[in-house]
Amino acid sequence: MKSISQSIPRPDGMAKADGSALYVADLQFDGTEGGRSPDGAVALGSESGLSKDMLLGRFYRSPYPRGKIRRLQLPECPPGYHIISAADIPQGGKNEIPMAASRDMPCFAENEIRYAGQIVALVAGPDAYEIERLIRAIELEVDETPVVKNIDEALALKGGAIHGEDNIFCRVDLDEGEVDEVFAGAASVVEGVYETGFQEQFYMEGQGLIAWRTGNKCGVRGSMQCPYYVHHAVSHVLGLKHDEIRVIADTIGGGFGGKEDYPEIMGAPLAVASWVSGKPIRMLMDRVEDMAFTSKRHPSRCVYRSALDSEGRILAIDATVDLDGGAYETYTKIVLMRAVFHSLGVYAIPVFRIRGRGIATNTVPSGAFRGFGAPQSLFGIEMHMEEIARRNRCEVLDYKRNYFLKKGDTTVTGGIFRDEIILDKLIAEAERLSGYSGKRIKLGRGKGQGIGMSFILHGCGFTGDGEQKIIKGKAVLKKHRDDKVEILCAAVDFGQGPQTTFRKVVARVLGIEPNTVIFNYPDTDFVPDSGPTVASRTIMIVGYLLQKAAEELKAIWVEGEEQVVEQNYQMPPGMSWDQERLRGDSYATYGWGVNVCEVELDFLTWETKVIGAWAVFDVGRAVDHRVVNGQIQGGMSQALGYGAMEKLEVDSKGQFRQITMADYMVPTSVDFPRTEALTVDNPYLYGAFGAKGMGEMVHDGGHAAFAAAVEQACGKACTTIPLVPETLMEIMEA
Repeated sequence: MKSISQSIPRPDGMAKADGSALYVADLQFDGTEGGRSPDGAVALGSESGLSKDMLLGRFYRSPYPRGKIRRLQLPECPPGYHIISAADIPQGGKNEIPMAASRDMPCFAENEIRYAGQIVALVAGPDAYEIERLIRAIELEVDETPVVKNIDEALALKGGAIHGEDNIFCRVDLDEGEVDEVFAGAASVVEGVYETGFQEQFYMEGQGLIAWRTGNKCGVRGSMQCPYYVHHAVSHVLGLKHDEIRVIADTIGGGFGGKEDYPEIMGAPLAVASWVSGKPIRMLMDRVEDMAFTSKRHPSRCVYRSALDSEGRILAIDATVDLDGGAYETYTKIVLMRAVFHSLGVYAIPVFRIRGRGIATNTVPSGAFRGFGAPQSLFGIEMHMEEIARRNRCEVLDYKRNYFLKKGDTTVTGGIFRDEIILDKLIAEAERLSGYSGKRIKLGRGKGQGIGMSFILHGCGFTGDGEQKIIKGKAVLKKHRDDKVEILCAAVDFGQGPQTTFRKVVARVLGIEPNTVIFNYPDTDFVPDSGPTVASRTIMIVGYLLQKAAEELKAIWVEGEEQVVEQNYQMPPGMSWDQERLRGDSYATYGWGVNVCEVELDFLTWETKVIGAWAVFDVGRAVDHRVVNGQIQGGMSQALGYGAMEKLEVDSKGQFRQITMADYMVPTSVDFPRTEALTVDNPYLYGAFGAKGMGEMVHDGGHAAFAAAVEQACGKACTTIPLVPETLMEIMEA
């Protein structure tokens, strides 16, 4: 490699291309440990076929959306079949799934139902038809309560409170300066309401896990982003010690956050069933069940009010950020924190008040999705700035430039932007690629064509001191006697590339070839907890730990001897965080980006056509250009789908109407053009070879650029996404 950014073949690429990679649906199991698949995944079991001991598992889900459970009657099971419910949780265990700071979600519904599809029981056995018969024979009686389908009904306390007394799971509030005083003296006030909907992760491989029991030890394996999250949840529910749990992450067919939280929700009851039955149980969700009941991106409503002086300059912003958390809190508090912390975008606003709320409804619990709250609030602030610029009769790019953050400025939480902010360089490259400014003037307004530009920042890693005090990540390098080096960490490759980039980092330091570095999929019996594979932290934080470990190993290298080096996370010097007051450095560093989108609008059908997409990012330094470009291509398509076509509605019971690939529209390769993309180097001192996290921010701004382009094309404000034809028709008729 001439440079760390030079692309190399992906070590896991060929196995995935030729079909030899083993996914959870491919695994054989006989309770013994086998070898590894060609892509490094741990394989368990016989080669001759599915073990006769392996049972199939399916959930019995509540058909009711809300109410108190009056009676649960389980049928008699024939020999070899099992029905597991809350009553079967072992003594010492708890019927609650610990997820982030919340423990409100039960493993099995026991006293109440909060959403249609909630897990009530698990049926396991050897034959799928008999399992279906048993599921149909289960009798559940519920005293039903009116269903809360959205934020408005929740705040109106329809049917009484779902959670607490006010349906508010959590609040995140930030203040700077005397907001009311500034508004009282303002020359004018601009207000806007900006809404985003649910979004389905739509990974290629559905949710799938296997659980088994070996003596007094429980194992879970399968498709997951965070093996130690599942490890912790299973330990808590079963009441077992951590060394009595084993979790293995297998080859994953995509995640996007959807396999961060749901493997806990799915894995805990599956582990209980295996523990009680003593049998290995495999559960594979088909696409309909997966789409109907797994977590989605939080719907949002952001209200912005800006106080302006007589020359149209922003004096203060008063913002409310509301997220629909669904039936249980799960990860809503963490998603809300990021949404609030990103709610002023790339702009320096001197006085502000931000009120964030996570709100309870009777829909499927909302959860992790690429961007984790930032896409919602960044859409709000970007579209609000578009509106203010129009009110001032200014070209929007010129207006936004006046407020760009600079190195040394203060963050919304009172921290400091310590690193160089190169938005001007990113804009210059975006202009060169797209011709944005020239097209913006030429296309005019309301003429059926438009071009939009959006700006994003994205905090890399966990919030505040979460990395140091909660995650406490560690990574290990083990040099074997044959002088081959093995990476031991809990990071998972679900398409974003650590199977490639981690090997490159270690090999670069040690002066060896990347394909000689061993990096197997994580098994908690052998790898330390380096933290979850989420939050744009993998290459920046875990990769940096591996870089430092490699530097230490190189310094003490002794040929022919086994050597082990461990690195533990340390917060970068100068950073501080007060979790109680939410004050200080909320993130170690930030990624930055500029997205441009050009569209055509059909005034007869109200269909939009994206005719150009461009993206320029500061990712610190790209550890592999091909990996980074792949992330940008996928992220932009996902963001444009979020903005243009991915409509997910709920019915009168709070259930999703779109639960198949026929009625939930996701982009295909023919829907959007290939994104012209590049990165501009701005190395981060505490990231692997200068890398910052970038997997999430590629989804943060494309939808806002699209909406801005559609606004120019139609001549009216577009404040709600997705901008499907019926929504655009309503906007134009209004």
